[in-house]
Amino acid sequence: MHIENIIRKLDLVTLKIFQTVCDEKSLSKAAEKNMIALSAASKRLTDLEHLIGTKLFIRDGKGMQITPAGESLLYHCRTILDSVYKASVELEEYKIGIKGFVRLQANLSTIIQFLPESLHPFIVENPQIKIELEERPSIEIIQNVSNKIADLGICIAENLSEDLDYYHYRSDRLVAVIQNQQYLSEQKIISFEDALDYDFIGLHTQSAINRILQQKSEALGKQLKLRILVTSFDAVCRMVQAGMGIGILPHKVFEIFGKPLGLASVELTDDWAKRDLYLVSKHDEFLNPVTLLLKEYFMHPHKEIISE
Repeated sequence: MHIENIIRKLDLVTLKIFQTVCDEKSLSKAAEKNMIALSAASKRLTDLEHLIGTKLFIRDGKGMQITPAGESLLYHCRTILDSVYKASVELEEYKIGIKGFVRLQANLSTIIQFLPESLHPFIVENPQIKIELEERPSIEIIQNVSNKIADLGICIAENLSEDLDYYHYRSDRLVAVIQNQQYLSEQKIISFEDALDYDFIGLHTQSAINRILQQKSEALGKQLKLRILVTSFDAVCRMVQAGMGIGILPHKVFEIFGKPLGLASVELTDDWAKRDLYLVSKHDEFLNPVTLLLKEYFMHPHKEIISE
């Protein structure tokens, strides 16, 4: 199977029909959805199997059952068609005046604490640039930037990769979030070791906060007593308000979500409670001009940066 032969003979219509057959498990339904004659759709699949050199489907009484080779092709097929869709959307935006877009991923702490005010001036100065912002765990962000799924990332820098650049973006500090009437509220500071005597409201297992709490409790030889796991900062605060335990959150997040609920915060004395957030990107030579523009803005936020 030669790559040149595949590039020359494989077309997007055939891939779309193949994907639809996989989804519908029916050739007739796939032909109908793609507005093509059943015989023409069947010939395209036969030609595709001949081009690949192996069976992609087993035809039985239950319909079209995909083979392991078909599963492999389907994975790549979805990626190809998704890329074509995204490219068409981006090119359409160029027609209406959008100069480009940046795929920015950030962890939840960054989005809540810093990004709204941080991004606003850039958006105002560059209305023809679209930013696609997605919230992701820090560990996933670094992988996605490295794999070119995201153009830029802002996160806790974990598992550093040599193919990426890292620039300090902001710092935050973790605090214990508690009910005002708890004994802890009389204290101004507490060590994490002492805090481990209490039940905790935890974030999802992929969060950087959850991982560091697990690591530090294990290092101390004590158990992190997770009463309940939730997926958002406001949910942590509501559970604390209900008396189900204490939470560990960035201080500014507490100010936004915890303080209005009448909760209190106690500063953690541990050095690791101060966290650094980093802007992560590929090296400059691999970035498109619009991504470079936003990267430069984040690195020098007080400098006026406007696209030409």
